[in-house]
Amino acid sequence: MADLLDYALTNLNDVKETLGISSGDTSKDNLIKRKINQATEMIEKYCNGRRFKNTTYTNEEYDATNSNQLILRQYPITSTETLALQRRDSSQNEDSWDTVDTEHYFVDEGAGVVDGNFSLSGRWNRYRVTYSAGFATIPSDISEAAVTLAAYLVDHAQSGSGVAMKKEGQREIRYHKPQESKSLFEDLGLDDILAPYTYTRLIDNV
Repeated sequence: MADLLDYALTNLNDVKETLGISSGDTSKDNLIKRKINQATEMIEKYCNGRRFKNTTYTNEEYDATNSNQLILRQYPITSTETLALQRRDSSQNEDSWDTVDTEHYFVDEGAGVVDGNFSLSGRWNRYRVTYSAGFATIPSDISEAAVTLAAYLVDHAQSGSGVAMKKEGQREIRYHKPQESKSLFEDLGLDDILAPYTYTRLIDNV
């Protein structure tokens, strides 16, 4: 039996309701859970690898930007009190780090950006950050997008999407071609819903 991902974007009952399956009918529960997980991964990849569920990231390493900004991979930041910025105290690949005092940087929680009053100089994996980011409650539009996509995937679990047909004697056989995620999102009307969550954050070089 499949388990829902800890960071699943929707739940079993909402997808079953969309599919017109009663809550007491458990015959497709395993399939639906698998497709919720698949929909979650597809949406996160579509949104540039963004994790929507509030999650803690420990010692996540970043290259130096040679600017005064460090753009974190996940956002919004949920607590600046638990955020810790460290700098490798050597130019070599050594596990030796100094903690940067909080008075030397500001945090834009919504954008997930650390603004230093110094240049984050150096090269590869020079900085690392421990922080929490995401949403305690998944935004309703994201959740509904996941419901729509998961329900579609359940409906097309056996056949895929896109149809080609050929005849063999008296039989008509329908073949279903896999569809690219981007066009699938457009066909389901999810691209407009997800657009606000896919914007690119830019570094202001100083």
